[in-house]
Amino acid sequence: MSWIQTIQRLWQSPPLPSVTFATACWEMDWRTILLDPDYLRLKQIGHHLFPFAEKLLIINNVGDLPAVIKAAETKIKQGVLTRLVIADDLANETLSSLHLSKQDFSSNPLHPTVTSDWLYYNALAPLTAIHAAESPYLLYLTGDVYLEKPVSWIPQALRLMEKHPNYKVANLTWNQNYKEAKKESYASAKNFYLSRIGFSDQLFLIKKNDFHQPIYHQIRSDTAHVPRGDVFERRVLSYMKNQGWDRLTYKKGSYTHK
Repeated sequence: MSWIQTIQRLWQSPPLPSVTFATACWEMDWRTILLDPDYLRLKQIGHHLFPFAEKLLIINNVGDLPAVIKAAETKIKQGVLTRLVIADDLANETLSSLHLSKQDFSSNPLHPTVTSDWLYYNALAPLTAIHAAESPYLLYLTGDVYLEKPVSWIPQALRLMEKHPNYKVANLTWNQNYKEAKKESYASAKNFYLSRIGFSDQLFLIKKNDFHQPIYHQIRSDTAHVPRGDVFERRVLSYMKNQGWDRLTYKKGSYTHK
């Protein structure tokens, strides 16, 4: 190898780790996700401008499971998805691996309109994605989250997260609320705001091994502002606060959640 090649190699950025894309569908959104030709392919996946190692669908609580499986298998044949996972089929394995049980998601008297089933399935979808993902990193979107236009943000987030072990979650700004994202931050890191007071289950990029751990029982009183009780979102935020973990929010791109 010549000295020029050696210098070029030293200046090259290391290869990025692989990322699993995952989203989940349930009875009220599976038709949008799986029957709209552009929604999953473009708005949920393509607009991230990233070569995901796998594209995973979590089938959560749906009424006509065979119809949903058939629609998802069509997406697999088209190359839009890599595989599907039925959350209920994997539930015992998923929860056991995280030292959780269905009883951990009981309704709270302070939130009388939130049922135990809602709490359970709300948590089961992202937990199943975390358990089932085969890549070192996971990008998870709820089914009602999409990008209205392309945003290249994942490579920048991955490089920061690989360089700074305390940066544990990355996400786009939510619903164009850039002022709110800045207000929640305490510092900046290149094109990202740094924060320690928030986490959203709507869209998150994480290193799988950090979250595929029994971390979901540490519920703090100062996370009570998270709506609907002891949801997945509150459990993650509580643990992040206990560990002093940082959240990266991209300054120059937003997702839409309706």
